[in-house]
Amino acid sequence: MENNELIQKLTAPLPNEAIKPHPTKTYLSSIKAIYVTERFNEVFGVGKWTQKVKVEHTNHETGMVVVHVTFEVPELNIYYESFGGNDNGGSSSKNFDLGDAYKGATTDALTKIGSYLGVGIDVFKGKYTASNQSQNNTSNKPQLPWLNIYKKGTKDLTPEMTDVYTRMKEGKLTSLADIRKEYAVNKVNAVTIEAWFKQLQKTA
Repeated sequence: MENNELIQKLTAPLPNEAIKPHPTKTYLSSIKAIYVTERFNEVFGVGKWTQKVKVEHTNHETGMVVVHVTFEVPELNIYYESFGGNDNGGSSSKNFDLGDAYKGATTDALTKIGSYLGVGIDVFKGKYTASNQSQNNTSNKPQLPWLNIYKKGTKDLTPEMTDVYTRMKEGKLTSLADIRKEYAVNKVNAVTIEAWFKQLQKTA
């Protein structure tokens, strides 16, 4: 398999049902591990890739398990390593299951290895979130581009934000809802933009 063909197959968009809200960062999304396994089977072939798991840490009181996973595709000389963790609530929790904690830590590491290979790359880039997942599931509208306020590593506004801010000052955009008709805006940037709207209202 040619490298470009391999990349295209690995990075092909996952189905909407493969994405779920992040358990703690609700403005982000995460990938259901079974879809990563499915992608590996589709691209590399069933039985053509392996994972070796080594338990690094187990705390029975907290339920925290940390494992080290080695992933290989011998025919393609692919080799990756990653750590994974899972907190199953500890022995005091009625839902405590150490076996599930080990499995969760393993799939956590495997999903991370999938990201190294480009599986679900849009999710890890922050281009796919729980909010636009809902939009994709309920409409046929194309996914909106993300609005970044600053150029990476600087305090300079991006060209998109410069245009948006100009229209805010001109009164052509009067609320965050107006901006969200054109761009996807994460929670952090939404707070900044709302503050700018308030400043502009005071100086109007």
